[in-house]
Amino acid sequence: MTAVSELPTARTLSAAEQEAALHAPVYPLPRLQLVSGKGARVVDAQGREYLDFVSGIAVNAFGHAPAGLARVVTRQMKSLGHVSNLFGNPRVLELEQAITRATGYERAFFCNSGTEGVEAALKFTRAHARARGRDGRDLVAFRGGFHGRTGFALSVTWTPSYREPFEPLIPGVRFADLNDIAGLDAVLDERVAGVIVEPVQGEGGAIPATREFLRALRTRTEQLGIPLVFDEVQCGMGRCGRLLAAEHYGVRAELTVLSKALGHGVPIAAVLMTQAIADSLAPGMHGSTFGGNPVASSAALWVLERVNRRGLLAGVRRRGKTLLEGLETLVARHDSLAAARGLGLLCAIELSADATFTPADLVAAARENALLLVRGGERAIRLLPPLDVSDLDLQLALDRLEAALASLAPQGVSR
Repeated sequence: MTAVSELPTARTLSAAEQEAALHAPVYPLPRLQLVSGKGARVVDAQGREYLDFVSGIAVNAFGHAPAGLARVVTRQMKSLGHVSNLFGNPRVLELEQAITRATGYERAFFCNSGTEGVEAALKFTRAHARARGRDGRDLVAFRGGFHGRTGFALSVTWTPSYREPFEPLIPGVRFADLNDIAGLDAVLDERVAGVIVEPVQGEGGAIPATREFLRALRTRTEQLGIPLVFDEVQCGMGRCGRLLAAEHYGVRAELTVLSKALGHGVPIAAVLMTQAIADSLAPGMHGSTFGGNPVASSAALWVLERVNRRGLLAGVRRRGKTLLEGLETLVARHDSLAAARGLGLLCAIELSADATFTPADLVAAARENALLLVRGGERAIRLLPPLDVSDLDLQLALDRLEAALASLAPQGVSR
């Protein structure tokens, strides 16, 4: 029998080990413990510095600890932190005015996360069908798409490993292939209440929809009177070089969901909608205790103002082109890589089918070279730098990624 004095304590276990013993085992544990950051750099518990091209999975639009955000949030918390949805507050009204003016939508609903925003948007499409006297309540989503982990959002998410432990999910969901115009007629009919799509699939591996596909989807849904939902949780808020990624395509949806970068780490999501969708809703149909609270609204106002500053989005487009060209150069040099793709600063590289290592291996090798990356899809690795990343840091990331590739497959450095 082990003596009490011999049992491990918080003093003998590292922070990562303590977390592994306490946290629900839904993430791979132990994991890297980060303690501080500034701009595109973070520092771990051992004092090692990394170039962070994860950005909190596209949340930290302006890197870590951006000047001004903490001051805005702190000032608001000192005056009014939370009031619930029973009352209004000046900050959420300012946000409603600013975000509808910036996007052209008539109405907005606020909640706390991307998955909550998707849940709301899908509920609103069904409410709209009901208000119009339509019998159908089915939904259409796309293979490779990711929309969240809650019931409704998971039901329209394609990834089998996410879905299977929780089946049966919400019925009535049809899946189609992204960018397959010919396949749309097989899934769209009068029994469909809504269609949800990411203009650029994020977790799927930075896969942009084609202009022809999104426009064909918009035409088909308009012909059938089906509301279209754009999930811009990851690709929106300037990530792709426009405030909304859909602006690249010249297509508008009845509903658009924003989150992640909208709050820059303060939990908030926005469901933007047309007046026609809003007309289908009524008090009590939906709600959020924390949604649109003064603190989160203040953070979102700060982010929106920064993203809309003159030259910022043009800079994202320029830096995105630089990054993608650099990744394409790596693809040309390494047999282990099959493709580079993306839009703006939502980019990815895909491993070739005969690569001798896995995406997880490459993420680990990049970490050894002081570069943080995140997987996407089955064989891709995403690069999600801050929107204001410097040209120097872009090149440094490419150099470190090449070093990681060379360490894994030195024989494949040149084709």
